[in-house]
Amino acid sequence: MLKNYFLLFFRNMARNKVYAGINIIGLAIGIASCILIYLFVQHELSFDKAFTKHERIYRVVNDLIVEDEVEKASITHAALAPTLADDFPEIEASTRMINRNKQVLRLDDKAIAIENTFWADSNYFDLFDYKLLEGNAKTALMEPNTMVITKEVAGKFFDNPMDAMFSTLRIGSQSYKVTGIFEPVDAAHMRPNVLTSFSTIPGEVRQNMRTNWFGTNSYTYLLLRSPGDAAGLQAKLPDFVARRITPARGNTTERVELHLQALADIHLETDYLWEPFPVGNKSYIYIFSLVGILILLIASINYMNLATARSAKRAKEVGLRKVVGANRPQLILQFLSESVMLTLFAVVIALVLVELMLPTFNSLAEKQISSTYFLDASFILVLVSIAVFIGLVAGSYPAFVLSHFKPVDILKSDKTPSSGGAMLRKGLVVLQFTISLVMIIGTVVVYSQMHYLKNQDLGFTKEQVLVIDIPSGDTAIVNKMPVIKAELLRNANITNAATTGMVPGEETSVIIFAVERNKAMAEKTMNTIWVDYDFFELMDIPLKKGRNFSEEMRTDLDNGFILNEAAAKALGWDADPIGKRIGFSDTTSGKVIGVVKDFNYKSLHSAVEPLVILLAPQNNGSLMARISPGNFSETMAHVESTWQRFAPTHPMDYSFLDQSFNEQYRAEEKMLAIFGYFALLTIIIACMGLFGLASFMAEQRTKEIGIRKVLGSSVSQIVLLLTKDFALLVVLAIILACPIAWYGMQQWLQDFAYRTPVSIWIFVYSGLVALALAVLTVSFKAARAAMSDPVSALRTE
Repeated sequence: MLKNYFLLFFRNMARNKVYAGINIIGLAIGIASCILIYLFVQHELSFDKAFTKHERIYRVVNDLIVEDEVEKASITHAALAPTLADDFPEIEASTRMINRNKQVLRLDDKAIAIENTFWADSNYFDLFDYKLLEGNAKTALMEPNTMVITKEVAGKFFDNPMDAMFSTLRIGSQSYKVTGIFEPVDAAHMRPNVLTSFSTIPGEVRQNMRTNWFGTNSYTYLLLRSPGDAAGLQAKLPDFVARRITPARGNTTERVELHLQALADIHLETDYLWEPFPVGNKSYIYIFSLVGILILLIASINYMNLATARSAKRAKEVGLRKVVGANRPQLILQFLSESVMLTLFAVVIALVLVELMLPTFNSLAEKQISSTYFLDASFILVLVSIAVFIGLVAGSYPAFVLSHFKPVDILKSDKTPSSGGAMLRKGLVVLQFTISLVMIIGTVVVYSQMHYLKNQDLGFTKEQVLVIDIPSGDTAIVNKMPVIKAELLRNANITNAATTGMVPGEETSVIIFAVERNKAMAEKTMNTIWVDYDFFELMDIPLKKGRNFSEEMRTDLDNGFILNEAAAKALGWDADPIGKRIGFSDTTSGKVIGVVKDFNYKSLHSAVEPLVILLAPQNNGSLMARISPGNFSETMAHVESTWQRFAPTHPMDYSFLDQSFNEQYRAEEKMLAIFGYFALLTIIIACMGLFGLASFMAEQRTKEIGIRKVLGSSVSQIVLLLTKDFALLVVLAIILACPIAWYGMQQWLQDFAYRTPVSIWIFVYSGLVALALAVLTVSFKAARAAMSDPVSALRTE
């Protein structure tokens, strides 16, 4: 029997090539898209789960609270890790990391800037069991002046990366012996390239870290003896703060709250500042999961529509089979088995498409998803289950409805029994195009928002600004900054230069200030940056009140403070801020000397927050220079030669401000790219389904078309006749899709403090595009039917 079913399946495919092709290709594209989204979601959910102890590892995070303001920081006091381990027996081990940011590593005359360099405790690999290709995880970071590097970093210095073992690399004036080479974990919230031993830090500095409860610079991780200990330990942390931290901090109104974060939750469930790497967005997981389901649904609708449409052609086959002895269960099994076989055939093609599309998808999503998912038994089980489910649902109409008819009724009647499926098909077409339109409108709105953000007035001019990293810790280069600036400005194409501790778009420092309130001093937490004398002029940030920092006013170095408008307003000083007292403690005598216009120093996800600007001309991390358009290559040659002359031991590491500022929206841009491709796929699949249905309708009405042509109907009239019903269905889909898309996009735009208005024209244009594509798809087949020979049509039975 099964052999007969296979033969019937292949015969039907050969007899109905167009319908089989549309079904298989549509399903294959839908299933392939669903697989890619599944792999993306699975990758996002797998972060930090490669570490065997991840269920017992927790990160401690910091809430610093002043009055009603909360600063949520992922970094904590350096003293926290060892003190917690001493106080609580449920903690098996604790470890710390301190971000060293980008450092220049040197081997002989070769110097390379390496990002993601950290100080790490000696037991770091006890908690995070990276695969060490060389070295001993227990001892690799135990000795001073030792470092562990990734295989990729080792390959930058040696042809054979393993030759880096026991070599000596330098950071600044400090030499480090390479005692380990490890394989990085891509799906981890912490992805270091270089780990330098914590014991290298001078003893007096480490001792100060052991008792200092003010500064926060460490990422603190705890290995609990059991995952179940987390809730009990969290309950004990307020008492720990009261015993250990609050007395050490003395007389301050700032409160500290500590919280535990499960390691596997950090990537998707954190809203803390100072994360070392970009984190994920849980809402995007939901969005893409929904997109995957919808694409698969659209492909399945095509299959169901064509299955119900073609079922009329097989009515007489059912009648004849019943006459020769086939019973209803056999017919049901036949139709369902054919449907499942076609779906499984589409799955095989989908897997081939996934392999072809995976490199492009990885590039779009910035992931490193491999083909190893084929080895995942649960994935294969889910895939086969989906295929069987689609096959059973799509084949249910011909299986259960046609098999129900009496053979005498089918064989005697000139009517087809498919009319009962007409309303079902129309409803599915409307659902299909509603989904497609929602995705198209969503893509257009996301694109509009990205365009709006990139062209929004930020309060400063970000174009044509070169940003050069100043090597941290190299005081010789820092002291040369005034000379380097002067040398750069000798080029006529460089109009200004300045140093700053924070490039717009980067995270700021948050400091508690003592501010004048009702002739007394009160504490206030505010964002803070350090700049030099030329920063505001270079950035085109205008002063609203008071004056800029001045080299002639020596007191500006210690006692001059400039606020933005938001800070003046938050302090109640917007009417008369100049001369108000502000400092780092009640005893400081600083004063406000100026107020600058608000500028977006953070991303446009948030509104402008209060900001304090301090003067520190020789204590900054970036050198910025504004370059005039034209002669760019000559200007950059001058910049590079100047840098090489004054900082020969450090390669020039630079970027452009507009590009780096736009990096803040990389997550949204990735979403736009992926969402856009899938929206295109949905409309292609939907149009394929329409083409199949239009072909069926034209075939069903062949004799009618012939009669109309004989009676004088033109080709355009016949095309309109065959097209209008489908056009009405798409118009209904537009009416349904617009409010759904509007609501969804309004919810997404809530993540931005500055957002583009959702214009009605977005819905109009998207609807017209979908309608035009649908009409063109149907008209193509309708025109061919209308231009056929009427004599041949009238002979059709």
